[in-house]
Amino acid sequence: MGVDVPTKISGFCRHLGDESLSALVRQKKMEAVYQRVRSALESGRIDDQLEADLDTINSMVLDFTGYSLISSTRTYSPLPGAPRSTGAQWWSCPRERCVGRGRVKAGEAAPICGISGEPLAQKPLSR
Repeated sequence: MGVDVPTKISGFCRHLGDESLSALVRQKKMEAVYQRVRSALESGRIDDQLEADLDTINSMVLDFTGYSLISSTRTYSPLPGAPRSTGAQWWSCPRERCVGRGRVKAGEAAPICGISGEPLAQKPLSR
């Protein structure tokens, strides 16, 4: 099963501002690819080129560190007869471009989107 583009975007965005990613991009001379990803996300352009560039960045990180930028995300499938919603909240992209960034914990300040600069939104964990 392949990874969808919103999950790939979340993996990339989660590491924005991480100096080790920026340093690796410079070391591997991947600045142009990195900038294309940022520009595409800033403009809202979600297309095949963006996915290819996200895959290139992820492959570079995986080859160098042994770890992927892309991590599995939440899933929820209720048992028959159980409520469709868990009541849990998930930090979600304010512009609906990615799958978000983790479960909301009580009293936690909203993380900031590395692309838009907007706080992530609390939404129900419904799938």
